[in-house]
Amino acid sequence: MNSNLVPFQRRILIAAVFLVIGGLSLLYLATATPVRIFVDNEWLVVNTHAARKIGSALQAAGIELREGDQVFPELSLSLDHVQAIEVERGFPIYLEINGELQKVFTTEKSIADFLASTGITFLPGDRVWVDGAREQDPGRILSDTSTFVSFIKAETVGLQLDGVEISIRSAAATLGEAITEAGIELLEGDVLDPPPDTPLVEIDHAILKRALPITVYADGKTTETYVVADSIGEALQKAGLAVVGLDYAIPDLEEALPQDGQIQVVRVREEVLTEQTPLPFETIYEPNPELEIDHQVIMDSGAYGVQVRQIRVRYEDGEETSRTVEGEWVAREPQPRKVGYGTKIVIRTVNTADGPIEYWRAVRMWATSYSPSRAGVPADYEWFGITACGKKLVKGLVAIDNRYVPFHTMMYVPGYGYAEACDVGGGVIGRWIDLGYSDHNYKSWHQYVTVYFLTPIPPANTIAWIFP
Repeated sequence: MNSNLVPFQRRILIAAVFLVIGGLSLLYLATATPVRIFVDNEWLVVNTHAARKIGSALQAAGIELREGDQVFPELSLSLDHVQAIEVERGFPIYLEINGELQKVFTTEKSIADFLASTGITFLPGDRVWVDGAREQDPGRILSDTSTFVSFIKAETVGLQLDGVEISIRSAAATLGEAITEAGIELLEGDVLDPPPDTPLVEIDHAILKRALPITVYADGKTTETYVVADSIGEALQKAGLAVVGLDYAIPDLEEALPQDGQIQVVRVREEVLTEQTPLPFETIYEPNPELEIDHQVIMDSGAYGVQVRQIRVRYEDGEETSRTVEGEWVAREPQPRKVGYGTKIVIRTVNTADGPIEYWRAVRMWATSYSPSRAGVPADYEWFGITACGKKLVKGLVAIDNRYVPFHTMMYVPGYGYAEACDVGGGVIGRWIDLGYSDHNYKSWHQYVTVYFLTPIPPANTIAWIFP
């Protein structure tokens, strides 16, 4: 073989090999599938002989998928009829659900879609915060800078309002906040059971009783307020105007609240008074033979008694309305006064215009005078001018109080002369002597005189030892 031919053949062989390789390369390139991929905000065109699956194409293009990324169409689909592949990068969000924190990668834009991607359906009453701010619209688009979402699932609570059962769904912290959030205003005096500050998670049912307006007139003031009460007594107690003791209300405490809400409270107080009334004592007279007649001496001054009366006085709103005597008794009996009167008679004499007289008693008396025509008796009267003892009235007969001076008692009256007790008169009482005259010798008297009772001394049982 020609030695010059061997190198030539070798070159031919090498060239042939290159031609085959080039052809194969052209064939490879000619049979590769071009793929358009949108990733990280730019478009890429990649030719690939990878299996005709989207996922394989991405892998062949060197695109690494991270947690939360989404690919459209789905990775498992064939590249047939797929003009482009879109890779949407997921971003991290810290999600707190009812106090539990987790890190979630997502491509969702709205709050509701993001929650839905984690299996949470946002319902009325649920609460969500984004980066610390409360969001009312679950359709709001998440910001590119959002990093924290907090979600609280609402609780369902039954509420009885004015006898009607309703349902409230809320994620509020307390019952009161949930009710307000539901558009139900808590008014002054309303009663919520359990109380408004009760944690909502502890409640499955509540009762709200609406307060009614009342106007209370008490203690001189008018109080307007709202209360929940089954009776007037309960309403007053809640209004801080409780009826105590003897107080009463109009209408009565047991009645239901009046339609006009008008209530009057009458304040009642009672006090017990003690009245003391002196009881007079009597005077007891005792004879004293050592004491001269018409003289007296106090042996015991005596003492007033005390009668006690207990009276209950009732006041309504400061005005006295009644007095009731509850008891009456004698606290101290009166002690009688003892007076000794003289029974000792001393006969004396005195000189008069008619000569000396002997007397056993001298009494100071008021002296007047009368005559038949001045006695107040008609002249045609049968007993005109006749005295009570049956004698015709003349000078020397006098009218006296015969309870103390018996008829026919002989006396001497200075300026008048001797006098016999023989008549009485309607006005002649006690120490009064009416001096008798005939009409022709009448003399008017109006003065005090000393009347002397002449001897002999009458029987002791006829003597009035005490002359009033």
